[in-house]
Amino acid sequence: MIYNLETLLKAPFPVDSLSWRIGNKTNWDRVNNKPKDPNKPVKAQMLVYIDSRDVQDRLDEVCDLCAWTWENDFKEVSGRLVCNLTLRGLNLKITRSDGAGDTDFEAEKGGLSDALKRAAVLFGVGRYLYNAKNFNTWIKYEKKENGEMETDFDMPKKAKEELADVARQLGESVKTYHYWLNMIDMVKTEEEFEAVRQIAGKYAKREEWSAGNIETFKKHIEDKKKEFEKEKEDEIQADGNE
Repeated sequence: MIYNLETLLKAPFPVDSLSWRIGNKTNWDRVNNKPKDPNKPVKAQMLVYIDSRDVQDRLDEVCDLCAWTWENDFKEVSGRLVCNLTLRGLNLKITRSDGAGDTDFEAEKGGLSDALKRAAVLFGVGRYLYNAKNFNTWIKYEKKENGEMETDFDMPKKAKEELADVARQLGESVKTYHYWLNMIDMVKTEEEFEAVRQIAGKYAKREEWSAGNIETFKKHIEDKKKEFEKEKEDEIQADGNE
């Protein structure tokens, strides 16, 4: 069975697996880590990202489905860690490279993870998240009961809900619904049909397909089942006529 490597690599990640960190802040004293003017609101721009383990899991899952393999190696170029990410298929090898400087947290480990994520983006993994810049991801900081400001690890509930909505909108453009719909129509055997049905169900849940899409997909499944049943009936009838 032939799977589309590029489509599956580009698929969105579950909303609850995405992470957010603070980018810019307004009315904020970086030196003293407090509002410049306590009488004015503080806002923070949230930046969405995925963990390097999510990238590795995506590469493992997709390469396994497509009968490909992946490997990576790192090298230092002008003080910058560069990741060479290679995907290998039958008589085909694709390598793409990108890198990053050391991060503030666990510098070397963070640099390796960042370089891997950047190289994976060149294959489409998580690329859609860069469109977050087109959405409003600014949230209000709020004061706790003790007077301290909320942090990015303790965001107000409303802000979390708003960012989850942004994540869903980001994923809309890369959902694999039409891809799996086509795969159901293309399968030739009941074994292939069952395999595609199970995998597509996992993607449907992960990508939060709309109720309408799910109903249409179910109809395609039922229609395909009827095709197989009709083929069996025709075979039995043909055998009886021999």
